[in-house]
Amino acid sequence: MTDDPGLHGAETDRTYARAGFGAKVPRGDRPALVVVDLTRGFTEPDFPTGADLSAEVAAAGELVRAAHASGVPVIYTAIGYAPSEVDSIAWLRKAPGMRSLLDGSEEVALDPRLERRDSDQLIVKKGASAFHGTGLAALLSALHVDTVVVCGATTSGCVRATAVDSVQSGFDTLVVAEACGDRAQGPHDAALFDLQAKYADVVSLAEGRSVLAPERPARIAFAGNERLLTPSALADLEATSVWVRSGDLRLHLLDYGPDHATPLVILPGITSPAVTMDFVARELTDLVRPLVLDLRGRGLSDDGPPDGYDLASYAADVEAVLDELGLQRPILLGHSMGARIAAQVAVSGRPALGGLILVDPPMSGPDRPYPTTLATFLSQLEQARRGTDADEVATHWPTWPRREQELRARWLASCSPAAIAGTHAGFESEQFLPLWTKLTLPTTLLFGTQSPVVTETDVAELGRSNPRHRLIGVAGAGHMVFWDQPSAALRALRALLPAQ
Repeated sequence: MTDDPGLHGAETDRTYARAGFGAKVPRGDRPALVVVDLTRGFTEPDFPTGADLSAEVAAAGELVRAAHASGVPVIYTAIGYAPSEVDSIAWLRKAPGMRSLLDGSEEVALDPRLERRDSDQLIVKKGASAFHGTGLAALLSALHVDTVVVCGATTSGCVRATAVDSVQSGFDTLVVAEACGDRAQGPHDAALFDLQAKYADVVSLAEGRSVLAPERPARIAFAGNERLLTPSALADLEATSVWVRSGDLRLHLLDYGPDHATPLVILPGITSPAVTMDFVARELTDLVRPLVLDLRGRGLSDDGPPDGYDLASYAADVEAVLDELGLQRPILLGHSMGARIAAQVAVSGRPALGGLILVDPPMSGPDRPYPTTLATFLSQLEQARRGTDADEVATHWPTWPRREQELRARWLASCSPAAIAGTHAGFESEQFLPLWTKLTLPTTLLFGTQSPVVTETDVAELGRSNPRHRLIGVAGAGHMVFWDQPSAALRALRALLPAQ
């Protein structure tokens, strides 16, 4: 029987096997995608440092789309130097052709065939490894990543250095062969062989996609120590589950009644399923008919498509709810994300509304990051998905009432990572102030006087830009107004609602 010659010959394979190399890398359940240096200077042959990496860029694009669809973090890297640096960096004395990779140049720009969302990170580095001299290891640790999927250019240089440092930083590492490219085939093959033998698993594009966006059961059915959330989890509430369709999506609401009262449709925040607003809704039934919506991707509602977490999509869901339930001149109450959605619905003018109450809407936008990072949100979600309790929730929200800590511990895991990532991207690409200036409907904006989301400066600007509306501060409250100061916030809210 003839030995399989292997990639580098049977003798090489036997030598490496005898040395104990080539064991299989574990696949974790918290991946991140690191796209190494797929910038024009490396992916386009017209640049001296480049080659035609069209096929590799296309493969990397498939990985990026898979990661975006499942809410997996995407980190891009680029090499870029200030003119003052090029004479002092030792690497550039060995590779002087890379001195043209100057900050702001065409060579340093991300290949335009790749999608970069606002939620994606970009790390500019000075060396081969994406870890050397950067905060990448700290970022991945903050995201509770256990598996790093690497692709990019060049295979024998920055990809190999990044994969080696990934392992040395404690992360199981996969390198996607079809999504890695080099200037020549020999160095590419040798680098993949060495990575497979000693540092990473070199995997196919199909496996890379599967790791980033695995086939999973329905979002609310968790395995192992993660909780199974079903409608029975609502059994203790004094509310009725109602289901509405918005296009192909099934949306869930909690209806507190009574039917004859003025409808108050409550739209929660980015990581707040409907049940977490129960402590607000049940205190209002003597004045209005509260209906709390599980916004798409949360609670018991369906997920939206990967690109379906913008304000227009959310607003369409609210309009479908109002139409299907036949709610006449409802008041919309939105907190945080929900406040932005309520304003979007009001500005559209399609449903006839009876009023608008906006609670601490994010004032962030393209030039102003949202105060809570996406990494923080995803870290809290991962904590919930692995199994958490009220004590652990209290480390983030120590002043909340105990019951609300318990509800968050149970229900945060029902939020889709893609919904959180898509919404957070909207916080930093869509703006609230243009909606506010267009509002003609009677509107009150409640804000926490200690909120980092609606600051004192923001309150002044809101007053100037649309003085017809009321601005009411809840003393001592941060962004989570009702949770931070329940009694004061409820008193302020009740004063704004009509009596039955």
